[in-house]
Amino acid sequence: MSDRVSRPPQLPSRIATLIAEGIAKGRWNPGERLPAEQALADAYGVSRNVVREAVSRLRADGLVRSRQGVGAFVIRKQGTGVLRFDAEALQDGATFRNLFELRAILEIQTAGLAAERRGQNDIDVITLAFRNMQREAEGDPGGVDADLAFHRAVAQAAGNDQIARVLSFLSDQIRETIMVARTRPGSLVNEVIAVTIAEHAAIHEAILAGVAELARQTMASHIRNAASRLGFTLAI
Repeated sequence: MSDRVSRPPQLPSRIATLIAEGIAKGRWNPGERLPAEQALADAYGVSRNVVREAVSRLRADGLVRSRQGVGAFVIRKQGTGVLRFDAEALQDGATFRNLFELRAILEIQTAGLAAERRGQNDIDVITLAFRNMQREAEGDPGGVDADLAFHRAVAQAAGNDQIARVLSFLSDQIRETIMVARTRPGSLVNEVIAVTIAEHAAIHEAILAGVAELARQTMASHIRNAASRLGFTLAI
């Protein structure tokens, strides 16, 4: 493979496109496993983190499915692309607003359902994700992944497989907005992290207490504040 690319501003999108083209051309067929992250990184001349983000986008597009500890497997030659939010599109304020309106519709009600339906295993998974978020304040670089894991765990606790699938699909797009919020010009990263953790703490406590209305309120506050950190007001 000789598809090494230069380092443009939106590199993960470029790598996702190149891998998708390879899938469409039959380089990797449905049912086959993609090469390991390091192999892809070497082939395209990028870091493993870039490959990881690119594969997340392919997963969101429905092209691949990841199996923990095994790798990413091709599931179709063409992706659905229904909820794709490329980094380029995220430069547009209207796209940010649309994404957060979608988050509000789905996640606020989901938090309420999670408070009503969560079992002990759900509580354990949500708590673990929250503890991992807290570790970021102590220098752990995995805070974004822990943030996404928290939202996925809340969706799973709602006890509705369709909700969990849609929000899992959306969470790979949310990654982009989290990264933008933390690197927005003029933002103080440590302060953003501290505030974000406090918002998730409130959601965590409401779900553990089983108070549905409070869970909805705290999730709404988090999404509203997240939108504000991106520079716009969301009326929810």
